[in-house]
Amino acid sequence: MKNQNLIISEVNKIISKEIKFLNSYYNYDLKRFCCPDLFYSPAFLAFFNIEEIQDFKIGESHKVNNHIHEKENIVLFDTYKIINLVAGIELLVIGLKIHASQESIFRKTFSKSEEPEKIIDKNYTIELLFGDIFYSRAISYLINFDDFIIFDNILRSILSTHQSRIIIHQRIKDMFNDSKNIKWFFNEGFSQVKMLNALLKEILFTGLGVSNFDVSGEKTKDFLLIIDKIILLKTYDDLIDYIGHSLPGTYIKDNYSPVNYFKKEAIVTKKVLELKINKLKPEWIKKNFLKLFFKFA
Repeated sequence: MKNQNLIISEVNKIISKEIKFLNSYYNYDLKRFCCPDLFYSPAFLAFFNIEEIQDFKIGESHKVNNHIHEKENIVLFDTYKIINLVAGIELLVIGLKIHASQESIFRKTFSKSEEPEKIIDKNYTIELLFGDIFYSRAISYLINFDDFIIFDNILRSILSTHQSRIIIHQRIKDMFNDSKNIKWFFNEGFSQVKMLNALLKEILFTGLGVSNFDVSGEKTKDFLLIIDKIILLKTYDDLIDYIGHSLPGTYIKDNYSPVNYFKKEAIVTKKVLELKINKLKPEWIKKNFLKLFFKFA
């Protein structure tokens, strides 16, 4: 994955530069919110056959043959624009992580003294400020991709993510207060819960679209299923983290242990996802998706 790693290396340089700049004004450990082993960048790049380019160089445009089912599929891979796009996404992810850490939804939601919204208004912390700054810095990179529709869809996905968080936190409060809403997680509300990863869904479908994949054929439905399973698995992992930090570890209601339930579902999803990825053809896209799979499996 030499060429893909070059892209990811450039994105890491951008993130490091942004963190260094912010830390020059305020000494705060921002690095704990990012990981050099990026996830969203390879999610986008999984649909591009850039490893077959022998003279791959950063800053140049290359013709890439994203061939599938023995059909040629030539697209222009502009490294400058792609790096700006995925760097913008990764900066948004950092902003989301910082907001999640300080939303402290569980502390605020479980408070008996005031409404959560009022508490949030009174506690605009340095973490929330940094989260907003990362959002604004991300926009400057996303604009360089020069596609308003993709830009608009990405911003909408951020809104959906925050909305899903609010819904989940309220349902956790209901469970905690014995309001008999635990089954909501497992049934009618789960489509809203999956919007926790609206940004991941958006970047995967953006990669699918920009790479010019033909998803009309019967075989290409496998890609749509794989995308759904990746989002589902990431959602289970997020819920394990969210609920595990809010409800007591021994919490069981209506014969359900939320954390244990999601752990079991995650194991099943991983097995199905790995099997589906290993059946992908041609070899180049299977390798790309296996690399993505092993980042979180």
